[in-house]
Amino acid sequence: MRTELAPLFAVSGAPGAGKSAVFRELVGAAEGMVVVDIDELLEEGRLLGVLIAAPEAEPVWPAYRRMWRRITDMPRRAGHPVLFLSPDTPSDVDGADAHLLLDCADEARAGRLQSRGWNLDQISLALEDAQLYRAQFEAVVYTDDAPPAVVAGRVLEWAKSFAA
Repeated sequence: MRTELAPLFAVSGAPGAGKSAVFRELVGAAEGMVVVDIDELLEEGRLLGVLIAAPEAEPVWPAYRRMWRRITDMPRRAGHPVLFLSPDTPSDVDGADAHLLLDCADEARAGRLQSRGWNLDQISLALEDAQLYRAQFEAVVYTDDAPPAVVAGRVLEWAKSFAA
């Protein structure tokens, strides 16, 4: 039985960074890597009926993260590296081999969030989150200077650099 896990690559970003757009491209281009997005288990932003982004859901997040760790470990036990996209910071993704921040200019983020119907208070909080994220990551890929397919290529190049 295999005891060593394949790598886990944590790809994070504050709201509006472009995770969802890049995710769709990564799924088709990952070549042997398993690509998962933390939002895949949600139904209309809810996990088992709980609105996961609401402040009152904060006690649920540790269990949600543990569940995702178990899910990502399944293909890793079989030798498949995993790209895990989430809004989590490095300290939130237990056992990741490397962490990457997807980021964009504040103006681009605000525009993306406004197009989703976010109000000014929500956008302001997302911009504050983005500032906090920038201080916690060494590796960054920008999402506002190229289409999602190109950004996905950059993410894959980053992940593959650890196999070399």
